[in-house]
Amino acid sequence: MSLPFKSQNTKAAATKRIIRDLRDLDKHPIPGLGVNCPDESNPFVLHCNVCIQVLINDGPYKGIMIHLILHIPEDYPLTGPAGNIAPGLEFDSSYHAHIHYDGSPGYTLSTALLQIVTFFAEPDLVVNPSPQSIENLHRIVKKFKCITCNHTYDKPNPIVVDYTAIVSVKPEENQETLTKEDEEQLKIERERIKFQRELIEKLTCGVTKQNVIEDNICLGYPLLIKRDNIGRLWSEIVLELISYDAYVAEIQKSGGDKLDFYEHWQFRSVTGRDYNHWLPIYINENHFEKGKLIIQNSISVIHYGTARGNARYDFTPSMALSVLTALMNKSAVQLFNGQMFESRHAIEAYCHFLRLLMHFIDIYPELDRKINDRIENFMRGLRYRNKNIIPDMGEFLIQIALSSKYKLDEIRKYVYEEYFARQIYWIERNSSIRNLLDIRPSDLLDIFNSVKVSNHLLVFNLEMAQTFIFSGVKKFLDAAYGYPPPVIVENFQQRLKAIKVIDRYSEFIQAIRLSDKIRSSDDTIDLIKRSIQISNEQGYTRIVSRDQERIDHQNKRTRYEYEYQRRSYH
Repeated sequence: MSLPFKSQNTKAAATKRIIRDLRDLDKHPIPGLGVNCPDESNPFVLHCNVCIQVLINDGPYKGIMIHLILHIPEDYPLTGPAGNIAPGLEFDSSYHAHIHYDGSPGYTLSTALLQIVTFFAEPDLVVNPSPQSIENLHRIVKKFKCITCNHTYDKPNPIVVDYTAIVSVKPEENQETLTKEDEEQLKIERERIKFQRELIEKLTCGVTKQNVIEDNICLGYPLLIKRDNIGRLWSEIVLELISYDAYVAEIQKSGGDKLDFYEHWQFRSVTGRDYNHWLPIYINENHFEKGKLIIQNSISVIHYGTARGNARYDFTPSMALSVLTALMNKSAVQLFNGQMFESRHAIEAYCHFLRLLMHFIDIYPELDRKINDRIENFMRGLRYRNKNIIPDMGEFLIQIALSSKYKLDEIRKYVYEEYFARQIYWIERNSSIRNLLDIRPSDLLDIFNSVKVSNHLLVFNLEMAQTFIFSGVKKFLDAAYGYPPPVIVENFQQRLKAIKVIDRYSEFIQAIRLSDKIRSSDDTIDLIKRSIQISNEQGYTRIVSRDQERIDHQNKRTRYEYEYQRRSYH
């Protein structure tokens, strides 16, 4: 079902965000900028001084101080602030050629003002301003007085923070009196504070700037769900966290009034990515219970593509298994294909979806039985391994790792049989070999290259499951609100580099732990030929020997000639 939501007071949310931004500016002032609120009863109008001398040390307007009035909309940060030159300060188009348009829900007042500093530093005029024009602007700035806040050039209001005030650091007092034990304790405490600070930063909504530890919010990942030309739904994960409030505000801004699948709408994430849906993550049990209905509704929407008013679209536990394994597999693929910075976020997304799925398995034991039954059937025969039953081997490997009854080693033989059988279609399509039943050792490099990415992904999926899915993983993840230990992430990123350089069957066979059975090129050829037979039985291919090809061709020709003669006779 589609869930109605309580309409949010966007003005109240914007007020909280402004206060938070101003507090952050006070804690971490930016050289060259000053901001204050002349009327404390109206935080939506701020006065700002932008000093180009401090931050921008070149350009024609070096040394200029611009007094701005910043008007913040009531749906901030979904709509960015508008900055105007203060009334009476005659800074017009003769000094700057264009209007600045830029913004993102992730911008704070600090980042917005930094954009403005850069804007003023480059006037973008067809002809550079003359010395007389620059001198005149200096005179205007020095003569200006704001009638609202009494700002003048000699007595700036707000005060512009100088760079030297930021970088000056007081020496630590009494450092020489610390014992080794005290130093060790101090080091541990600093590491704890650093870890806590990094955790708060990770668990902060990019839009509202609220965090799970200090604020009562529900966090999740934006998703872009697309429908292909035959109606299937595919989810793409936007690797950043936003809150329920931020997601609802986007829906309200676009005219929606409930949590549903807005297939033809697109919202913009903090990093500029498009999304049209959102799924909360598991951070702890309290966070899960608070967002349980939203999580279940989101999963049913991802599963069916709609949530509108029909009981048949309501959540069932099996949806959690299919949707979350698909999202874990998707984040694994994003991790494999992404850059190093992206890969860290993809690992974190994988672990968040893993922890959520594990919790569903804990509260719905039938999911564990479903996984075990699927594995048991998989071992029974080919028809239970077919693509129609097991559409994606990456998702199935995740479920094997989650099984309470089976281990990969017990089923590895059947997994590899099906994996290599599915590869035959792509080998036949992508390689230059005329008939795969006639392959020789010299063909193996061509064959490997035709399915190299697939082989890399198999190694990657096996190691991903082995690294992040084990009996004590819940304890590790819960200790850090769903995040894996940094050292594990770093080690896996390095392993990913090694996987991507595997370029021959001998290395691949060793990586998937088949080297005890496949010891030579001839063994590899035998493996491929056995896989051709299974592929034919599964209906993926129809590969026959050259002799059989000639027989089939002759039979076809004979049938054609017979039919031609029969029609001619009649």
